[in-house]
Formats: sequence, structure tokens, C-alpha cells
Amino acid sequence: MRYVLTAGEAKELDEHAIQTVGFPGLVLMEKAAMTLASVLMEREDRRSGFLFVCGTGNNGGDGLAAARLLIQQGYRAAILLVGDTQKMTADAKTQMALAAACQVPAVQADAVASPVYDVIVDALFGVGLNRAVGGVYENVIREINGAEKKVYAADIPSGINGSDGAVMNVAVNADVTVTFGANKRGLVLYPGCRYAGEVIVGDIGYPQVSFEALENPAYYYEPDDLARVVPGRKPDGHKGSFGRVSVIGGSEGMSGAPLFSAQAAYAAGAGLVKIFSAAANREILLSGVPEALFSPYGTGEKVDHEALREAISWADCVVLGPGLGQGGRAEEIVSYVLRHCDKPLVLDGDGITLCQKEQITGRRNVILTPHPKEFSKITGKEVSLLKKDLIGEALSFAERTGAIVVGKDARTVVSDGQEIYLNVSGNSGMGTGGSGDVLTGIIAGFLAQGADTFTAAKAGVYVHGLAGDWFVRNFNEYSLTATGLIEGMRAVLRYGGTGK
Repeated sequence: MRYVLTAGEAKELDEHAIQTVGFPGLVLMEKAAMTLASVLMEREDRRSGFLFVCGTGNNGGDGLAAARLLIQQGYRAAILLVGDTQKMTADAKTQMALAAACQVPAVQADAVASPVYDVIVDALFGVGLNRAVGGVYENVIREINGAEKKVYAADIPSGINGSDGAVMNVAVNADVTVTFGANKRGLVLYPGCRYAGEVIVGDIGYPQVSFEALENPAYYYEPDDLARVVPGRKPDGHKGSFGRVSVIGGSEGMSGAPLFSAQAAYAAGAGLVKIFSAAANREILLSGVPEALFSPYGTGEKVDHEALREAISWADCVVLGPGLGQGGRAEEIVSYVLRHCDKPLVLDGDGITLCQKEQITGRRNVILTPHPKEFSKITGKEVSLLKKDLIGEALSFAERTGAIVVGKDARTVVSDGQEIYLNVSGNSGMGTGGSGDVLTGIIAGFLAQGADTFTAAKAGVYVHGLAGDWFVRNFNEYSLTATGLIEGMRAVLRYGGTGK
């Protein structure tokens, strides 16, 4: 697990380490510079020329120190200082003096385009940037982007908002970003993610007590976390002990959604899956998932309440909504299940669209998996507003209702109203029909095996993304389908998240 901090939290972390714990700021700056220099020396040819484009703040100080370290190791490096030196921070002034004493060359702005320098290191602004970039800074950023050279960013590409990933008029397009201490939201969220390139999180010595002083920072999983968050398998287990999933969904002509959820629940380890759908779907569902059981939830427009009661009582967890439709029968089904289900309940698709906020408020057993349009329906807020601050909206809605919210977007957010999980697995190929139904099934499969609602939701989102990443590594983003995601799941769960 790694933290992913806002600009404010990154500042709090730094201030706590310096002011409360007592680490000298220059020590942390030197560690950051060592981390950056180590990455450069490891990845770039010794014959390369490095141009460090430095601002007058502490981010510039990191760059000044890294340039000095490269010079001391026999590399060719130079500094382009941008901004008013009278406004330099104290630590940056110290680093400038050290660089001068160690004879690090200082160059003019035309050096950005010079063939003498093969690699540019951006150290203009750190994560604290909160205003539009203009003037000489805008000019040099545009020159960096137009130079067609390998670009590394120190901590964050200059011009990217550290908290939400917004572009502050113009931003450096980095190939690699070496960020310090912890990842930053601006590097994970779009569009900042596109400017960051590959992100390397470097340890610069922040003590654990300083991380603990932060109030509920967001976090994400990495492959090493997989064994911890996915339910374990008992060697003496059986289909009963691995849990039962009821999938209530589908309507005439809409059988694919519950089929994918059922397949994914089995692939995630559920012992038994039973699909409750329109009677007309029996043949296609059982041919697509022969391992599943089937029961119709009624005939014609009539709803069989006894069948719904069985769906709830038989299962360890219930999926409600995939492909259900939005007619009167679907409304009746959603209403009945919400009134009578006391089992863990995953609401997806039409189940979200048809439910009311009041019906889920106070229900700690409910997981919602809305995409932005569905989230808009249940919150009453415009999609554009939700997408602008999906993290805050998911946290707020979960806090108000008590439900677990899985806010699906390019970066999916999971919240229980207190914590924020920000998923970093997955890719654009997952924007395909049935992908959300697969996610619902994975979460249900983990619930059936005993995971609590919040853990199942987080682990499900993470595994879903890893499955997509496995497929893209082995094939491509264009061809990814829901079936490909299930294939990827098998590989991911087999190899502990590495997808070998």
C-alpha cells in the first residue's frame, strides 16, 4: 500500500518531519537530490549531457543539488536558473552556493534547445503550485516541450496541480517523474497523469510518525498487497464454504450483463452462483455459464416475490441490477430486494438508477458501483461536477449514506465515508461493454468468501484493473473485452498480481 497525497498533505508531511521531528530541511533536500540523481545515473548513458531547469523554490533546490551530485560523479551537467534569485528560499540559496562552489556550469535559456544536452530535468515548480503559469516560466516550459529530448520531472511536472492533476495553463510533458516521499494525487489523476509519464516514488527518509500525523490520506494498492487483500483459500474448503452469490439481473434481450457478473464471481473464487433473470434468458445464460444455477424472477411482467425471497435467503451476498432494465417490473424487483435484503448487496447498473438515496441510507451492507451518469442520478448532481471532484463526492456520499461507494472513472475511487482508496491499476481498453459487470462479479465473489464490504470493493477494483493490464501487456488495449478481463483475472490471481 502506498499513500497518495494532496499538495497540502505533502506540505504537512514535510513540515512535520522538519518542525516536529527535527529533520533539517537541507537533509531532506539532499536525500531528494540523491534519489533523483540515482535514477538519472541508472537510466541514462554516462555520455549524456543533463540540463537542470531550476526555479527559485525548494523544488529548484532539489534540482540544483542533483546537478552537483552528477558533476561529482563525472557526468556532464549544467543549470538553467529561471526566476528572481532575490526570491529564492533559504535552502535553495544554499544549494545554489554549493553548486557554484563545486563549479557546476550555469547556462542561459537557449541551452534548452542546444544539442549539447540530451536530457532535461524539470525542477521549476513543486506540488505547491496554485496559480496559472505565465511569463518566463510559460516560455521555458514550452521550450522544454518543443525540444524533443528526454525529460525527467523532479517531484511533479511543473505546471500540474499537485492535488487534482489540473494543468495550470501549461505544463511540462515528462517521460519520467521522480516524486519524493509519497505519490501525489496530481500524478495519479487525469490530466496530470498523462504529463507525468512513468512515476517513480523515491524514499527520502520521512519518518513513519510524520505519515501517521496525516489525517486519513488516500492510498492505493500495489502487487505485493494482493495476497493480503484477496480472500484466502482453505485447502479443505468446498463449494459451500467458498460462498454463494445470487445475481439478480437481465431482462428479455439483455442477458449479457448478468452473465458476465456470474462468470466473474466464479473466477474470483465463489463456490456457487445462481442467476435470477427473465425466464427467456435461461438457455443463453446456462450455455454461457454452465456452472451456474438459474431461476426466473417471474413470468411476463409479473414478479415472483417467492423467487426473490429465495435469491436473498440462499445467498451469502447479492448482486442487484446488471441489465435489469428500468421498467415497472425492474422497479418492483429493486424495491423488494432493498426492503428485504440484509446480506451484503452490490448495486450496479439499473439497480443504482432505480434506487433512491433514502433506500440505502444507513445500510452498511450496500456497495454502489456507479459510473458518472449513474452517480449523477442518485446524487442529483451534474456529471461535470462529479467528475471534477470524484474523490470528494464519493467520500461525501458514503459518509452521508453509510454505503460503500465505488465511483468508476478513469481513476476509480472507493470510499466508506472515512477512508479513500484511489485505484491506479487499469487502462483505456477497459472502457468496453461488460467491464462494469465483471467488476461487480469480482466484488461479489470476494464478499461470498467472507471479505468485508470495504475490503471486497477495494480488492475487486484493484484486481479488475490488474486483469485489464495483464491483457494489454499480452495483447493490446483495442481488443480488450469483458471476456478478456476474466481471462486476465485468472492470470492475475494465479501469479499474485504480477501477471507473468
